[in-house]
Amino acid sequence: MATNPIAQKMEKMVAAYFEACRKVDAKAIAACFAPGAIHYFPHAAPVHGGDKIGDMIVKIIRSRGGEYFVDRIFTNVEHHAVAVEWSRTFNEKDRIVRGFEFYEFDPDTFLIREIRGYFAAPFNAEQPRNELVGFDYAGRGYKTLSL
Repeated sequence: MATNPIAQKMEKMVAAYFEACRKVDAKAIAACFAPGAIHYFPHAAPVHGGDKIGDMIVKIIRSRGGEYFVDRIFTNVEHHAVAVEWSRTFNEKDRIVRGFEFYEFDPDTFLIREIRGYFAAPFNAEQPRNELVGFDYAGRGYKTLSL
């Protein structure tokens, strides 16, 4: 665990979020999010609000079983941000998915304001853009291409 108190608070919130996911507890998941929170995905529309995020994650876990694990965590105190490498198991014993999430926190409450989730997956050549659905890349200053 980090030694900086701000980093510790962010890491503690990530741990609480993953524990709530492990317990398949929508209310506990929702409690980790600030008002107006958003969770972006590479394969689906973004989900807005802690309650909806909690319900969606519980639905995902109940449909396939398994659980999520934090593999590594990196903190950036200046930006109130955390990067998490994670693994997810399934009911099928030979199946695992790995991913990365970028978390932004409310600097006053240390509740999660935003998660941007990515999967370790092969490039899909049939899609013109392999990126998060609904994320404003241009508006946030990311490199974009005109199609």
